[in-house]
Amino acid sequence: MIIVTSYICPDLDGIACSIAYTELLKGLGKEVKATYYGDLGLEVNFVKKFTNRFPVERHHGTYGPDDDFILVDTADPDAIEPTIPPEKVIEIFDHRQLVFIDKFINSKNKIELVGSCATLITEEFQKNNLKPSASTATYLYSAIISNTINFKNSVTTQRDKDAVKWLESFLSLPNDYIKQMFGSKSTITANNLYQVLNQDFAVKTISNKKVGIAQIEIVNLEAMLNKLGNELTMVLKRFKKENSLDYVFFTGIDIFEGYNVFYTIDTESNNLFAKALGNPNLKTGYKTDSIVMRKQIWPKLESVLNGSNT
Repeated sequence: MIIVTSYICPDLDGIACSIAYTELLKGLGKEVKATYYGDLGLEVNFVKKFTNRFPVERHHGTYGPDDDFILVDTADPDAIEPTIPPEKVIEIFDHRQLVFIDKFINSKNKIELVGSCATLITEEFQKNNLKPSASTATYLYSAIISNTINFKNSVTTQRDKDAVKWLESFLSLPNDYIKQMFGSKSTITANNLYQVLNQDFAVKTISNKKVGIAQIEIVNLEAMLNKLGNELTMVLKRFKKENSLDYVFFTGIDIFEGYNVFYTIDTESNNLFAKALGNPNLKTGYKTDSIVMRKQIWPKLESVLNGSNT
C-alpha cells in the first residue's frame, strides 16, 4: 500500500495535495490511500464542509511493514508522523527552499519554488491527461488561493495562476467563495487563540538552537492584535516554555490588505529575527509593506544561525 500524507497538523495545502495525489494515483491503477496525523485547522474544515467530501483518514499507531510513503507539502523528517521511516519514503513534493531531502535516501523528489504545493499536484494531473473530480479540484483551487493569498503573496508564480485557471474549468463556485474561505479562519478569540496558533506552530532546530514561529493568516489582523495583544504574549511565552525554545516569533498576515505584523517577547528573539530579516528597526508590532511567509523566513534564520553565534 502507498500512503500519501503531509506534515503533522497539515494545513489546507497539505490536505489538498494528499487528497488530490491519491485520486491521481488511483486513476493510474495504484493501491493508495491518504492519511493525516494531528489536528486540522479552520480553513480545512471550511472546505471539508463545502465539498461534503473528505477522503483522507486520520491515522494513529503504526503502519504496515509493506507500506511505502509519498510526502506532499513537506520534506522535513522532523515534521512528519513519527512512525514513518524516512527510508520508506519513495516520493516527495514540496515548494519550500529549506528542505531535508538528503534524509530520504530512497525518494524521487520534486522540489520547486512555486506558491503552493497544490500547483505541483495540479500539474501532475495535466501531465497524465487526467481530470480531477469537482471536489478534488475545489481542494486544489482553495489551497493555491490560500497559499498565494489570492495571488498577493510574493512567492506567487505564473504557474500558480495557470493552475488556478485550469482548475476553474471544473468548478462552479459562489462569487464570494474566497471571501467565505478566508473569513472561516479569522474568528479568533481569547478562548481559541492558543489552539489556532498551536495548530500551525512550527519548530526547527538550527545549529543546536530551537526556534519556533507562529503564523496566522486572517482578515482584520490589526483589530485582532489590538484586542488580543496581551493574550498573544502569554501564548508565545507558553510556546517557548512547552517546546524549550531558544527563540520564538509571531508573524500575522492580513490576507485582504497584504501585510505582516511581527511580535516578539524577548530581546534575544527580536535581535535574531531583526538580523535574519535584515531589519534593524524590527520590534513588536512592526508592520511590513508586503507579505512575508514563514517558509521564506526559515532559510534566512538558517543562514544567520549557521554563520554566527547569535
